Amino acid sequence: MKNTFLRVFLVVLLSNIVVVSIGLGMVQFVQKRNQVSADLLGDVGVQLVAGYEKFGITSLQEETEKAEKRLSGTIYLYQENGRPLLKSLPRNFREQNTPSVASRPAADFLHSQFIQVIGGNNVQYLLIFKPNPEIDSLAPEAVVGFSLLGLLVSSGVLAYWLLGPLLKLQRVARSFGQGDMTARVENKLARRSDAVGKLAREFNEMAVRIDTLLSSKERLMRDVSHELRTPLARIEVALTIAEDKYAAEAQKGYLNRIRTELHELDELIGQVLTLSRLEAASLIKEEMDLQEWLGEIVADVSFESQLKGISVAKIGRAPKTILGDPLQLRHAIENVLRNACFYAGCNGVIEVETQEKAGFAFIYVRDNGPGVSDDKLEKIFHAFYRSSEAREANSGGFGVGLTISQRIISAHKGQITAKNREEGGLEVCFQLPIV
Repeated sequence: MKNTFLRVFLVVLLSNIVVVSIGLGMVQFVQKRNQVSADLLGDVGVQLVAGYEKFGITSLQEETEKAEKRLSGTIYLYQENGRPLLKSLPRNFREQNTPSVASRPAADFLHSQFIQVIGGNNVQYLLIFKPNPEIDSLAPEAVVGFSLLGLLVSSGVLAYWLLGPLLKLQRVARSFGQGDMTARVENKLARRSDAVGKLAREFNEMAVRIDTLLSSKERLMRDVSHELRTPLARIEVALTIAEDKYAAEAQKGYLNRIRTELHELDELIGQVLTLSRLEAASLIKEEMDLQEWLGEIVADVSFESQLKGISVAKIGRAPKTILGDPLQLRHAIENVLRNACFYAGCNGVIEVETQEKAGFAFIYVRDNGPGVSDDKLEKIFHAFYRSSEAREANSGGFGVGLTISQRIISAHKGQITAKNREEGGLEVCFQLPIV
């Protein structure tokens, strides 16, 4: 969006510069067109010279004063020998010649008009007419400076006015993309009759449709999972009766295998139900002692993994407290910890570290297992995804545990990421807001 703003700003600024340049050119053109015509000045010069030669200097001064009022300017009259008959020109009238500045005409010189008048006996006179300025002119540098400042301010305001609605749309789209299904564009923007208003209305309609589809999917998953558990319970009862009354010795192995598969299917349904509840779960947040709470989880997992010789160590003492749902967060951490223990294998080493950075609590879970190929790091958080290594190892999982962890952390406005360690193994990072 910054690049877009810069491009729009530059386009608007260039347009303003072109418009102002054309305007200044027109003003100068009009000013030149508004100068006193040479014929009129010639007639005035002839009258002044004739009066001077006939009646003297007093008549010249009187007629000059009348002409100056009529023409709105100042008249200077010189004889051919350079002697002024009226007042002399100011010193800064002619070209400015200074060592540091290139020669250039003064402002009065540029705006004045020069007429040659022939008197009696072919005596030549030079009439100079300097129009009266309507306002005191500013220095050219000040005019340019103020003009550029005005152009910059006006261009910035106009560019922001054009992009302001798009910035609001961007914020709403970001909130919606981060899981806030209630995010909508405000009515004031949606009621606009231009293309931006149409885009805002279409976004709101899209958001409503997506929200409806997601709610229908969650409801379907919950309903199907509940309905599946009823026939499963009946099948297990039928298996028990078959084992007790009708099963021959050779059939009991098959019946036990069916029971095992039923239990796995029941566990899968339970995880699907948990996943569907997390979509719209209302968390029960409270202030938690992070170190004590995490220490209990590490102790429980260590106890379960001690037969495999797996070592689970906790390091770090910050932060002390966070705000969250202790039960849901426990599920998220335990899922990752148990995965780490499984892939680390016998005599594996698991490290759990806590840190505090920029108002966030970071919990790192590191193992020394085989890790995950880089192209599959993003996929391990997808529902029902299991890497080929997990399938070959027959881990018994369904690829839902990490998805549940991700949903729980997202519901806490946090993030969960994974990366391979340089020394081998996988590192999973939980990022949770402290407040």
